[in-house]
Amino acid sequence: MTTIQLELPESQVLKLVRQLSPAGKRAVLYELIPALDELDTLVDEGDKRIRALCAERGVEWDALTESQRMQFVDTLLHENSDA
Repeated sequence: MTTIQLELPESQVLKLVRQLSPAGKRAVLYELIPALDELDTLVDEGDKRIRALCAERGVEWDALTESQRMQFVDTLLHENSDA
């Protein structure tokens, strides 16, 4: 089997990566970040937890704007730091 080596500037590599399908981009991420599965799990758990905290307070996470979400999280952080 013959090996071919291409030399491309980083900017061109980035341009090519941007053209990949979402699945292709995800494959690149898995190559670059070996622990991506663990990060995905952590993010999923965080999402479940923030939604549960909202539900406990009668708040619908999906109905909040980004600004409202940030304020909600800020409020939670201050509640926990005051305890």
